[in-house]
Amino acid sequence: MHVLEAIRRQTPSLSFEFFPPRDPAGVARLTSQARRLERLSPDFVSVTYGAGGSGPLGRLGRDGSVSATGMLRQVTQAARVAHLTLVGQRREDLVEAVQALLAVGAEAFMVLRGDPPGGPGGDWVSTPGGLTYAVELVELVRQLSSAPVGVAAFPYGHPTAPSLRHDAAVLAGKQEAGADFAISQVVFDAAAYFGLRDRSELAGATLPIIPGIMPVSQVTRVDRLELYSGAPVPAPLLGLIERASSGEELDQVGIAWSVKLVQELLRGGAPGVHFYTLNSCPAAEAICRELGLTGRKSR
Repeated sequence: MHVLEAIRRQTPSLSFEFFPPRDPAGVARLTSQARRLERLSPDFVSVTYGAGGSGPLGRLGRDGSVSATGMLRQVTQAARVAHLTLVGQRREDLVEAVQALLAVGAEAFMVLRGDPPGGPGGDWVSTPGGLTYAVELVELVRQLSSAPVGVAAFPYGHPTAPSLRHDAAVLAGKQEAGADFAISQVVFDAAAYFGLRDRSELAGATLPIIPGIMPVSQVTRVDRLELYSGAPVPAPLLGLIERASSGEELDQVGIAWSVKLVQELLRGGAPGVHFYTLNSCPAAEAICRELGLTGRKSR
């Protein structure tokens, strides 16, 4: 249960997100990046879920997630948090996925509805025999395992939420169903995170919410950041991005902005930071080293 112990302790937790590699070169890259970040002693690492339905494509996606979760067991002492989504999944597919992930050493789950097959802006259509809402998946995982359960939180509101108040009530419902912690979608300014935290508490959601950080860099597609993160890029950051004259300068802009952001978040009481790495660690590593952030302090 050290995922929850890390999040609930007095010193900030540190975690990183990876996605399953698609080929041998991707496997080698993920392995090298995870080993490099292991020097920061992260408390946990999470692996996104490559769902694609109940046919061969769906099984391939799930197998990639299961394989990556198992592989990380060999290269890091951090707890493994496995993502799980509803997209294209029947209930029996989800049960099989939970069992397979537990078998390779998943110690907690990150439960999400997931983006529609057409991308973040597409229409959501439930799969026959599947579930519709993330809260239902929280309940299912709770029936199958005692592992900690994390859920998503939305600083700017879920795209389908009629209001921020309604969105906060949904998070409270996930907590009531058994969620133990939340990780926010990407934030580029601290005020958005603190607004999420405050309205969530008013709605009755008292679970820890870890802010999600994606440093702007050569690796990120700046022109698609808002589409895939759901986070509007602040005008001052956009100005800095536009004035960057090289990839290296863009990296430095992203690191400097994220250092100040993380400092403000932690001063304001955020329980930790979660980095969306895109399987590339230099920016996240530089930020952590500049701030002196390391994990597993309770061991």
